[in-house]
Amino acid sequence: MAADNTAMADLWNGPSGQNWIRFDEHHDRGLRPWGEAVLAAAAPASGERVLDVGCGTGWMTRTAAGAVGDGHALGVDISEMLVARATAKAEDEGVANVAFMVADAQVHPFEGGGLDLAMSRFGVMFFADAVAAFANVGRALAPGGRLAFACWQEMAHNHWILVPFGAMTAVVGRPEPPPPDAPGPWSLADPDRVRAVLAAAGFTGVGLETVDAPMWLGDTVDEAYDFIRASNNARLLLEGKDPEAAARALAALRTALEGVEAGDEGLALPGRAWVVTATRA
Repeated sequence: MAADNTAMADLWNGPSGQNWIRFDEHHDRGLRPWGEAVLAAAAPASGERVLDVGCGTGWMTRTAAGAVGDGHALGVDISEMLVARATAKAEDEGVANVAFMVADAQVHPFEGGGLDLAMSRFGVMFFADAVAAFANVGRALAPGGRLAFACWQEMAHNHWILVPFGAMTAVVGRPEPPPPDAPGPWSLADPDRVRAVLAAAGFTGVGLETVDAPMWLGDTVDEAYDFIRASNNARLLLEGKDPEAAARALAALRTALEGVEAGDEGLALPGRAWVVTATRA
């Protein structure tokens, strides 16, 4: 694995991976609108060979496997624990035409031209070198192969993170923002950067569609509070903070969630992402 990706691998084989496993079903439910949008844009078809980048516990990979029939779906992720959970779920569900592998899609030596489609649900924003990563994925695609993925738009449009973490940072302060192109949730928020990265990586016909959807946080305030309190964002925000200040920040989080009007599906806040499509030249 490239040295530049070691920190991300450590994170997803450590606290972030552990948190994702703990809230596995919760994450899949919250992110489902954008996963479904990626699958609709990707349109996996019978007989196709599909790659799911940053597959997590494999919901989208298994769904694609169901669509390709006698084709095959491969999910890759840098987290051993997420790949193990994805493999177990596929076995439990009896999905035979799917496989999962621990791999860094930025550098993994995929078979050249062996795939028809590459897709990702929020798994491509964390590459240390986005151009190199997409070029490597592109080499795995046959000429004319398709790419489809979801990436978050700028934070200002994503109230699911603005509301809870705005309440917390009002107490403990806002951390210094990373550079806009640094690996992380917002690294592909700028549509011009997305187009430039994909063009440099050898893709053509780049399209970006806005997908607005509610991000489900929990059926109750308690459930949403437990989910957000345990998140990697909250952990990093409160790390090293005075215990009294951390307690006040968590109290502010609960108050903010109590102010969210619950609907039939529980507590949800607006989210906005790009669904990006492109073709290998």
